[in-house]
Amino acid sequence: MRHPTPLLILAGCGLLAASGCHRAADAATEVAIERASGQKVSVDRDGERMRIATAGGHVAIATGDGIALPADFPDDLFLPPSYGVTSVMDVGGARLVSLEADGAVATMFETARTAMAGKGWAQTLAMQQADSAMLGFSHGPREATYTFTRHAGGPLLVGIQLRDSTRQ
Repeated sequence: MRHPTPLLILAGCGLLAASGCHRAADAATEVAIERASGQKVSVDRDGERMRIATAGGHVAIATGDGIALPADFPDDLFLPPSYGVTSVMDVGGARLVSLEADGAVATMFETARTAMAGKGWAQTLAMQQADSAMLGFSHGPREATYTFTRHAGGPLLVGIQLRDSTRQ
């Protein structure tokens, strides 16, 4: 299966952020993606869950209040002690989960690093800046990347990208 284009992903994210009538937004998104990619697409929405499909693949996205971690989310990945799930996206063999949590970037970075090492993951990447940080890990055929960001006193945003080469 061919991976969806980056334009498809960006358009899907833009659609989720759009307010107003879902039908009008869905139609506008289809047209924008088709013009940008040259591919025929379809957008299927069920409440806060959406699937964007092309002949080459699909993107599944869930956003909003009350989103839960997927039932098959691996239990050997670090999760903050207290968090809320803000979105889950499956695209091109990867799962992207966005969380809001309490805490500081530097503290969460160190906690995640220690927890992942304790679960058998090998660190492959580490980067820290004032209000953001990134960690990468591998464990057999799986790769996990964490991003930690805080903007102007808002919640700590935690992004988790998981790729499993055996599931592609």
